Amino acid sequence: MKFYHNISKLYTPIGFTRAKGALAMGQIREITNAAILTDDDGLIEAVGTYAEVAVKLAAAPWSPDAINCRGLVALPGFVDSHTHAVFMGERSMEFGLRAEGRSYQEIAQAGGGIRSSVEQVRGATAEQIADYSRKYILSALKLGTTTLEVKSGYGLTAESELALLQAAAQLGRETPMEIHTTFLGAHAVPKGVTQADYVHQVIHDQLPKVVKQNAAAFCDVFCDEGYFTNQETREILLAAENSGLKLRMHADELADTGGASLAVELRAYSADHLLKVSDAGIQALAASDRTIATLLPTTALSLRAPYAPARSLIDAGAAVAIATDCNPGSSMTENMQFVMTLAVIGMQMSVQEALTAATLNGSAALGLERTHGTLELGKRADFVLYDIPSLAYLPYHIAVSDVISVIKNGMIVSGEQL
Repeated sequence: MKFYHNISKLYTPIGFTRAKGALAMGQIREITNAAILTDDDGLIEAVGTYAEVAVKLAAAPWSPDAINCRGLVALPGFVDSHTHAVFMGERSMEFGLRAEGRSYQEIAQAGGGIRSSVEQVRGATAEQIADYSRKYILSALKLGTTTLEVKSGYGLTAESELALLQAAAQLGRETPMEIHTTFLGAHAVPKGVTQADYVHQVIHDQLPKVVKQNAAAFCDVFCDEGYFTNQETREILLAAENSGLKLRMHADELADTGGASLAVELRAYSADHLLKVSDAGIQALAASDRTIATLLPTTALSLRAPYAPARSLIDAGAAVAIATDCNPGSSMTENMQFVMTLAVIGMQMSVQEALTAATLNGSAALGLERTHGTLELGKRADFVLYDIPSLAYLPYHIAVSDVISVIKNGMIVSGEQL
């Protein structure tokens, strides 16, 4: 057992299900002079004011390790529910081309984009990919993320997709980061293969091998103009669901194709990007009891695109999550604190809504809302201590990190040992 005390303020969403809509997403519990008691399994045994937790502490059969948090502020660890953080090679040249005015589609047609990363991944072993990507995983942990989703999608063959997923799993074992994997074979069509043949490969070759090795919990498809059609997406995701995988979707990023509505129809856990989502898509997400609208503001910033309509989604009643989309092409960041800043400044979310989106709703996008994403009795003791005066200071302090210590399963795993 561990007893974290002298926490000046603790801020957390509340709930073992997703928070939904403007009112619910804005409801944050604030505790002054807080304390957290964790058990030997890394769960929260008690959380509240020092006086409240002291009552529980007095009844404990033995004295826990007492950790003085020095008046720091505690928040739930970030749940980054959409990343491509395992890859090989960087694509800074494309960043320069966008600075010259080239579009995402133009860069892809010129040989850049996803296919550029594919060329660098193919031929690499899972061990080599893990070695290359480890620094990004550890950086995300240092910046306050305690749970991370990682997609494949830079292999586009069964062998290379598996290598990416195996690398992600290896990093989950070798670092304190909790990693959840997603199979994204339908990320793009590789050179020399027709669209129809590649969809057949994803369904009948890649997917069965991923399932056989239990290499992923989710299946995702890039459903958008120039990538995979709604019908192709439906076929791939239904095959994945029949194989036991949970569903996610890249939707309505480059054009309104009705992807958000399709994600809701298929009961996907999330519809992600949504830069071009229609009013009908917003209403479908608002009516869903499953699908989280996952918004990726650093991608919009990098692509010089208008932000997703977070305000319209929240006010309609949709549950919104935010994530980094960490990837070598369109969002080279693992800093969720900066994502919160963009959510507030660029997408007109309140500070409280942005915290919910970065924690509880990110958990719901991974089906983890009953165990992660808030600081409540029985949940994982995943929290971060910040040197800030208040919650609002977090997004206010732009493009930096105020993290002092990161606690995962009740143990300090990054930053200062208090």
